[in-house]
Amino acid sequence: MQLALALPAILLYLICTQQIWRRLRSRAAGVNIPCGRDIAMLWIGALILHGLAIYTGIVSPEGLTLGITHALSLVGWLVALLVLIALHSRPVENLGLVLLPFAALTLAAETIFPGARVLDRAGDLLLATHIFISLLAYSLFVIAALQSGVLWLQDRQLRTHRPGALLRALPPLEHTETVLFQIIGLGFLLLTVAIASGFVYVSEFPASIYPQQIILFAIFISSWVIFATLLVGRWRFGWRGRIAIRWTLSGFLILLVAYFGTELAVTLLA
Repeated sequence: MQLALALPAILLYLICTQQIWRRLRSRAAGVNIPCGRDIAMLWIGALILHGLAIYTGIVSPEGLTLGITHALSLVGWLVALLVLIALHSRPVENLGLVLLPFAALTLAAETIFPGARVLDRAGDLLLATHIFISLLAYSLFVIAALQSGVLWLQDRQLRTHRPGALLRALPPLEHTETVLFQIIGLGFLLLTVAIASGFVYVSEFPASIYPQQIILFAIFISSWVIFATLLVGRWRFGWRGRIAIRWTLSGFLILLVAYFGTELAVTLLA
């Protein structure tokens, strides 16, 4: 069942990516084509199929199966959903060139390598909420990391005084930077909630993995400090450009290690 849902979802993601690429090339050539209904419908169709595939892969009579590939697929789905929602008010269509293939790849990984870890407390509403908020926060920082990459490309082309076709196809640099900090601000808020709710469960991990969890939880706190410093620096000192890029990517990489380090510790040592 999951395979029958995953294959068309992956195909729709890739077709949608090709359509976005075609539109961006047209804009680079000076033809301003807005994000059309065809892209939106392809995107929505892929999300629906992807969501159903995740549901069939995670929900079972034994409980909720949430291994590394399932978590990755959830992040891919959330990232694609968040960017689609943002399209109504922000020019972030260009992010789909990377995020949609990423979503397709995570779905393929979940289908080929299904996880086997079943949550013992699947009925715990607080735990389910904590997991969802954590994944949502991480998804926002995935988008922020990619947005900082776009900002780096724009900054580099402007500094070298060689504005090519890529620069013409993207929104103004100031707008890219503003959107980046809006994403970071929302992600930071959710990360704060996720860390606060995570304190409830740290003491409940099995003794065999408790030391690893304490270390990884400290890494989560480190990423929180980095993003907090970045936001304060933006507000107090007007940090922007390369400073914002470095801090964003540093915080994201630490968060990446913390989250998937947690998954590996639970999967391999529990």
